[in-house]
Amino acid sequence: MDSLYSAMNQRIKGKHLSFEERVIIQTRIKDGFSFRAIARELGCSPSTISYEVKRGTVSLYHGIQG
Repeated sequence: MDSLYSAMNQRIKGKHLSFEERVIIQTRIKDGFSFRAIARELGCSPSTISYEVKRGTVSLYHGIQG
């Protein structure tokens, strides 16, 4: 069953991230997950997560400053 799930979780190359995936990225970053862990969950490359954060489509969580 695990191999079936992992096969279903594979992304199609060149497919854009959905709004829901961007929300997941933002939430996971807020929770302290690494780019690699987020990428594994979404089935994409860690560099994809990095690019999304650098582009500004996903904001980093910096906490309350003061």
